[in-house]
Amino acid sequence: MYIGSRKRRNRGNGIAWFVLFLIGAILLGGYAIVQERLGRGVRLGSADTTPLPTVTPTRAVEDFVALAQQAYQQGDYRSAISFYEQAARRRPNDARLYAEPARLMVFLGQPPKAEKRARKALEIDPSSALARAVLCMALDWQGRVAEALAECRAAVEMDPNSSIARAYLSEALTDSGNFGSARDEARRALDLDPQNADAMRNLGYSYEIAGDYGQAIYYYEEALKLNPKMPHVLIAIGRAYTILGQPPKSVLYYKRVIEIDPQHAEAYDRMGGAYIAIGEYDLAREALNKAIELDPLRPSAFARRGLLNFQQRRYEGSVDDYVRAITTSQIVSATITAADYLYLGFAYQWTDRCDEAIQAWNQAIAQAPGDEGIAQNVAVGLRRCGR
Repeated sequence: MYIGSRKRRNRGNGIAWFVLFLIGAILLGGYAIVQERLGRGVRLGSADTTPLPTVTPTRAVEDFVALAQQAYQQGDYRSAISFYEQAARRRPNDARLYAEPARLMVFLGQPPKAEKRARKALEIDPSSALARAVLCMALDWQGRVAEALAECRAAVEMDPNSSIARAYLSEALTDSGNFGSARDEARRALDLDPQNADAMRNLGYSYEIAGDYGQAIYYYEEALKLNPKMPHVLIAIGRAYTILGQPPKSVLYYKRVIEIDPQHAEAYDRMGGAYIAIGEYDLAREALNKAIELDPLRPSAFARRGLLNFQQRRYEGSVDDYVRAITTSQIVSATITAADYLYLGFAYQWTDRCDEAIQAWNQAIAQAPGDEGIAQNVAVGLRRCGR
């Protein structure tokens, strides 16, 4: 009886061990399958293994700066700004890491934001000629020319050999109407740094504002030789060709901008205007709708679409868009032109709203008091309203 019991116990132990082995094999096999699906498995009978993920070392500030400079050369200002911002988070007391993205913000049509960033740079380092020069440009692009000139002159005084400071002083001098001095400063900037694309651009800008569009295009193209993918320079060339009565050429330059930066609202906006001039109304509407989608507070895009609606005899739509242009211009501290108020007046007149039409025409005359063409058109409108 004892011997039989021991045999039964031995047989029972063997069965228990077998069951445990079987459960373990099942669990091990299941684990292997899960790990294989996760990409961490080991292939039995093979030396091939999928490596475990490794931790990427934290990038240094210089790495982000290099990436920002590379993005700038590619015309990708948005990515460049992002890289500078990441660098600034790692080194918050470096004024340059605030001044450099501020400069690019101006080119993206964000001068108020750029002004704040440049002032932050000056808080960190009041002696930074770069930060002061960028502040000058941010102020100039907001129409605050006297303030801009003061900042640029202070930057040049801080560092007479700063090519950037002299380049932006040139731009502010152009906007003050001092074209000769503006060109002198741009050329001094190029003497200091022949690769300064901003100085070459501002040399072209001095000719554009003076009305010499052929020379302006020449220097803008020279700037593109220094950096072929500058959206703001491509837009300047397109702008000049539109004024010269060659909107098809303008369209080509705006398309180049969009290839570089598909989110560039100004390029779509100006391309819409060029298409209106060509008579390609469907393409114009598509471009202007895209501009408004990208920037719902862009007064010029609403004004151009208002003109497009007027030319297509969609007078109610024209009124709506011109009113939105006025509303958004008040929000972003911009202005719409006397011609816009003139067309708004006629859109009102065509919809039998002469009282509102007269208000719009009065605004057109107030904005262009010496413009005979505006005055003559207003007189026509008043006769149509029986006034």
